[in-house]
Amino acid sequence: MLETSPKDRSVSLVTRLAEWIAKPEQMHGRLITENDLSAIFGVSRTPLREAINFANAIGLLQRERSRPIEIPPLSRADMMQLSRTREELEGLVTRQTAERIVAGEVSITGLEKVNRRMSALAGLGDTGVLLSAGLDFHVYMRVYSGNPVAAGLLDQLMLRMERYRQCVRTLEDRSGHIVHEHDDILDAIRAGDPETAARAARAHVANARDSYDAVLSKLGLS
Repeated sequence: MLETSPKDRSVSLVTRLAEWIAKPEQMHGRLITENDLSAIFGVSRTPLREAINFANAIGLLQRERSRPIEIPPLSRADMMQLSRTREELEGLVTRQTAERIVAGEVSITGLEKVNRRMSALAGLGDTGVLLSAGLDFHVYMRVYSGNPVAAGLLDQLMLRMERYRQCVRTLEDRSGHIVHEHDDILDAIRAGDPETAARAARAHVANARDSYDAVLSKLGLS
């Protein structure tokens, strides 16, 4: 059996930390200590500190010397900046993926398979499950793009976006839209049109942004 490296463990812990921060009870922010987080995740201080330092570097949380760790509240302004940045990056990796598929360097099969699974899930009306499956579609795009720089930036950005993605779990009508928007991307790729695929990807992110904003507005967040 292969042993998990300390680096892998810290990366996994950052993902767990992001998922914990995305829970509704952290919506309005909070202060917490290293000892508290160590107890919550059942880990020692060394890997936890590495995860906290990384999370602080990408803005997932805020930490200052000799002060508690701050989980920032949800913010429409923060969501807008993250989403608009994501929009450009998703457009880039989608165009590059489309170019590689058209050139025969990678196959569209994996993307089609994920979207078929999402279509089945959409019929169940469980937006939460569908959102999880939707991540796979975009992970495929990042990998197939052949652009590790953009993929790495998106990986970090999505850790911060998770809080906002979870806001739309209760919006059942969003489920069908997600699948149709992915279909638009795939249709453009099949047509051999990378630029249209990129525009469809940006529109997909922009539509999600509108949904996040509607929910945050109802919550009275600025």
